[in-house]
Amino acid sequence: MMNSNTRINHRRQLAKAAMAVLLLLGLVYIHVQPARAASVPRLVVTSPVADSFVQDRIFVRVTVNSQVPIAETKATAASLPAVSLTKQASVCGSSCEYTGWVDVSSLPWGNFTLTLSAVDVDGISSAPTAIALKHNQNPVIHPAAPLPFEVADPNLAVNVSCTDDNPGSGCSSLKLSINGKLLLSGTNTLAETISAEQWLGQPATVQLSATDSSGLTSTQSYPIYVENVSNLTTVSKEAGLVLDTDASRTLLWNAYDHRLRIHHRDTNEVETLPLLVAEQTQMNVRLIPGGAMGSAFDATGLDLPDGYYRKGLDPLGTYSRFVWRNGQLQSLAGDDIRVSGDWAAYHAPGGGLRELMLANTASGETVSVGFTDRFDYALDDQGTLVFAREGKLFRYAEGAAAQITPNDGFTYRSPVMDGGVLLYARDDQSTNSSKLIIDRDGVTEELVGASTVTGDYLTAGGWIAYTVYTEAGQKQLWLRSPAGEDERLTPTSTADSHFVALSAAGEAAYTYDGGIWLSRLQEDGRLPSERIVTDKAKMQWRHGWQVYLGTAWYEVPGTDPGTDPGTDPGTDPGTDPGTDPGTDPGTDPGTDPGTDPVPTADLDGNGQVDWLDAIEFLRSYGTERGQLHYDPRADFDADGVIGKADLIVFLREGHFGANLNAALHKLINEIAGRSHRTSIIHR
Repeated sequence: MMNSNTRINHRRQLAKAAMAVLLLLGLVYIHVQPARAASVPRLVVTSPVADSFVQDRIFVRVTVNSQVPIAETKATAASLPAVSLTKQASVCGSSCEYTGWVDVSSLPWGNFTLTLSAVDVDGISSAPTAIALKHNQNPVIHPAAPLPFEVADPNLAVNVSCTDDNPGSGCSSLKLSINGKLLLSGTNTLAETISAEQWLGQPATVQLSATDSSGLTSTQSYPIYVENVSNLTTVSKEAGLVLDTDASRTLLWNAYDHRLRIHHRDTNEVETLPLLVAEQTQMNVRLIPGGAMGSAFDATGLDLPDGYYRKGLDPLGTYSRFVWRNGQLQSLAGDDIRVSGDWAAYHAPGGGLRELMLANTASGETVSVGFTDRFDYALDDQGTLVFAREGKLFRYAEGAAAQITPNDGFTYRSPVMDGGVLLYARDDQSTNSSKLIIDRDGVTEELVGASTVTGDYLTAGGWIAYTVYTEAGQKQLWLRSPAGEDERLTPTSTADSHFVALSAAGEAAYTYDGGIWLSRLQEDGRLPSERIVTDKAKMQWRHGWQVYLGTAWYEVPGTDPGTDPGTDPGTDPGTDPGTDPGTDPGTDPGTDPGTDPVPTADLDGNGQVDWLDAIEFLRSYGTERGQLHYDPRADFDADGVIGKADLIVFLREGHFGANLNAALHKLINEIAGRSHRTSIIHR
């Protein structure tokens, strides 16, 4: 029989056993249950924010907390297919970040739900996280005018519209400002002509702003030019920045949709090159027969939206050298492309000496002319190439290259040429000095005091434009006539000035005080220089003074003395109009009814007789007075028929080279027996 103490001990032992069992069960429960709870992935969404407006593409960022590795994290917009998000770190422990883009462009405007979920490697899924969003695009601005680099003269045509994705309403506000000053406001359309005269000659920026009914706002800003062009004649206005022109085409770059285009002005057709050029950086593109050639950054593949990009902030892409011909784009393994007439020169990429190539862009024929130092060669429109190699200059013409500078211990560089005149720098390494050398048909002389800095000198038609730096540091622009007479072009210090272009008759364009100025010649001397346009423009002589300013192409009215036959016989310096047969001083025979222009071999009026004139002559050969292509300037014997006698005179006047002369003779002989009187080259 148990005593009381025994019973007490027994009870204590039973209690301890019971507590042990309970403790064991508790440990098992704690071990199993919390592990299962921790294995369920938990999501924390950083982006997008609930109840916000989203565009066509949503950037999703979510953090997944889990003790077990995650197999997949997904985002599902409405009923669209789920998108897998990407893990951002290979090692991230129990808290990992996942991101990705979700395209919702196919969803209609309005509310939808974005659902996010994660599943671990054990197949355990998180609770779905749903976020309410609204598909609502910013309003879209469509500027038809003005475009980037448009010219206000000083009036500016405005044609801007605004659209929004809300099917129930359009834009609630559309505004146009210049340099921060509000000039026009409306809702969906702005169509008016405004004055920008208060910014005449100043940097000007157009600012566009559009707001929709939800309060979303879009903005655009881009530069324009405000310039008084009343002294210029408008040739054409284009839908882009004018880069190059010829008789029927304009090459342009639209800075809003980043496209290079060729506008065929005669048919109004437009070719669009398959490139996306976001800005002008290192863009060098010129027209060639059948297309264009050059180099530019190509941002194709970067998904650029329309809209002007500020300089230096563009996604430039890959630098591309190319030939665009007959609708096909081909890569060009060349650098430093120069185009002149139907000829192009370029060298192989790389450092040091590299192979120099000369291409006839009309025929497609390309030849190697030797090796050159980088960027150190000159090309004319006859296909003559002068290039530097290891301190010497070489001329490539008619299929052969020959050294044209002596082996006298000097080094030679930076050639510039036109016709029979070649300019280049001669460096004396022993004295660290340089001289500008004039080479006229092989006879050389030093131009004393002239700068040898590349770009400081030009030549055209025997004229030479050069720069002098005085001992006081003053920069002066000078001209030398074909007769060797020097005159200072600029009357005051021109520290910021430089030559822009030179014509064959000695008219010079140069920059001064923020503008491009033109120095003209008359029979009794040089006229005072006149400001033509802002120095932001490009100006060149090509059958007249051409000006490219932004999206506009202008000509400078007036005739370049001595280069337009039959229009002003009394303005060619050094010519006595009274000695020309049949010419009455002060009378313009080209405008007097019934009077033909004075015959000349320079049919295109560019100051030289070359293959371009041969083409013009062949167009008129075999025609009579009154027929379509009859040109009285080519009728040297004035018998009303352009025939063999006129051909002989024309060939004597021209400088075509042996090959072209032979070809002309052969062609004329082949058609000489034809009985009909029509042009042999149709326009």
